Amino acid sequence: MIHAEINQNIQARRLHTGNDDDTYYNESLYGYACTNFTDSYLLFKLAIYGYYMKKYKWTKDQADWFIETQKENSVSWSDGVHTYYYDWARGKNIVTKDYLHVPNLDHIIPKSLGGTDAPENMRIRCRRVNENRGNTNSNKERRATIIDMFNDIDDKEEQRSLLNYLSKQLT
Repeated sequence: MIHAEINQNIQARRLHTGNDDDTYYNESLYGYACTNFTDSYLLFKLAIYGYYMKKYKWTKDQADWFIETQKENSVSWSDGVHTYYYDWARGKNIVTKDYLHVPNLDHIIPKSLGGTDAPENMRIRCRRVNENRGNTNSNKERRATIIDMFNDIDDKEEQRSLLNYLSKQLT
């Protein structure tokens, strides 16, 4: 499936109606989903409450803060040419496993460089971008990574498009 088709499928998704821990984490969150099924941020909230809150040992207030501050970022991301909708679902609600559509939380300052699991040190990134970023935290490391990846792009038109996008980011 191409990203546009994946985006359409994510937007048109019908939620699974059964109580399934693999899909809704637990019975309590299934009840939350049933009560809030029209909430356009529901699957994002379920991921935060059902997975990330436990993983990072956040309080409910911390999870609520992260949800409130990241709502808009939780919908999609763009590479300047394409928009990729995030698929926050799991279990029977999953539309795709394409790493450009699968979101995860990224440490702004990597833990290996002293960063913490606090919600203020987290941001949403697609899985592929987060994996590619690794522990690069200095401008020197980022520059080297960008140049290396840019040189791996075989299509000259794609390189020009990327340079055009980046130049617009500076204005």
